[in-house]
Amino acid sequence: MIHVPAPDPFTVFGLPRTLDVDEKALEARYLRLSRECHPDLHRSADTGDCVAVLQRSAEINDAWKILRDPWQRARALMELLSPGVLDRNKKLDPAFLGEALELAEEVAFADQTAAGNLRVRLQAAITLDWTAVGKALGAGDFDAAAMCFHASHYHRKALQDLDRKS
Repeated sequence: MIHVPAPDPFTVFGLPRTLDVDEKALEARYLRLSRECHPDLHRSADTGDCVAVLQRSAEINDAWKILRDPWQRARALMELLSPGVLDRNKKLDPAFLGEALELAEEVAFADQTAAGNLRVRLQAAITLDWTAVGKALGAGDFDAAAMCFHASHYHRKALQDLDRKS
C-alpha cells in the first residue's frame, strides 16, 4: 500500500505556517470553505466532480481538526518545517521523567483540597510549555521545540487525569 501524505493543513486553509492563529478567523474560514464544497451545492456535477468535491471536503475537515487544536497545530507545524523532528526527539531527560512520574502520583492521590492547587500548577506548566514551544520554533530550533512538545504531553496528561477525577 502506498502512503499518500495528507495535505498541509495551513495550505488547505490558505494560512501562513505559524502557531499563532486567530481562532475566530480560522472558524470563519472553515465555515466558508465548508460551504463552498458542500455536496448539496454540487448535486448536478458529474461523478468525477463529485469525487473531487468530496475529497476537498475531507481535506478541509482534516485540516480543521488539526488547526483548531493548538497542540495539534504545533505538531503539524513542526513536522512540516522539520520532517521527523518529533520522532528524533522522543527521549527526554531522566530527571524530567522522574518529576513527571511524581506528578502523576500526586494527581492519582490528590483529594479535592489538593486538586485546586494542583490544577493551577499544571495549567501554569502547560502555559510555560506552550511558550517554550513557540519560542523554540520562532528561533528555528526545531529539536528544542519537539522536546518541549513531548514534555508538555506529561503535563497535559496529568491535567486530563486530574479533570477526570473531579
